[in-house]
Amino acid sequence: MTWTETITAAENGREQRAAAERERLAARVTAAANGDQRAFRDLMDAYRRAFYGIARRYTGSHEDADDVLQDAFVKIYQNLQTLSSPEAFFPWARRIVINTALDRIRRQRRTAEVETASDDPEIAERESVFESPDRAVEKSEFYRELERSLEELPPRQRQVVTLHDVGGLSTEEVADRLGLPPATVRSNLFYGREKLRRMLVKDRASSR
Repeated sequence: MTWTETITAAENGREQRAAAERERLAARVTAAANGDQRAFRDLMDAYRRAFYGIARRYTGSHEDADDVLQDAFVKIYQNLQTLSSPEAFFPWARRIVINTALDRIRRQRRTAEVETASDDPEIAERESVFESPDRAVEKSEFYRELERSLEELPPRQRQVVTLHDVGGLSTEEVADRLGLPPATVRSNLFYGREKLRRMLVKDRASSR
């Protein structure tokens, strides 16, 4: 077998594995939507790392990210029947995770405002404890800008950047998930990041 034939065979094998993974995902989504709790657990296990990475980047802490995941998984399970197609699962579920994280940040901020407005001197002394929700809100503003910019990327670049930079998957894991050669993943990651950087810089400049 020539080198070219070896490369072609490897790429064909990767594409076949990716196609099989997509079929398994579609079957899990369909089964979970019909009330199969085991299929739902398998589905969440497959995406837990990516969803945790998203929640952690928005909330800034491990504990908050875990709480966000628990709440988001309940919402995903309750609303799976509204999903338009199994192929749309990841972006649909990602949006639920993001919204759940933002809701948690807003609740924390309201709690901080109530506590720091109190006349209790002991609470006033602890004011610095509640600085993190404000910082988290600032971070959430950035991630909202990032999310808007991500939506403007070409679909393949958006998938790669989301899974790698937001979800925390490695290049090889992204390649396996999407059925792409690692070199293609790296290329899409590079150009996607460059486009994001330009869009974010432009947005920041226009907001001044």
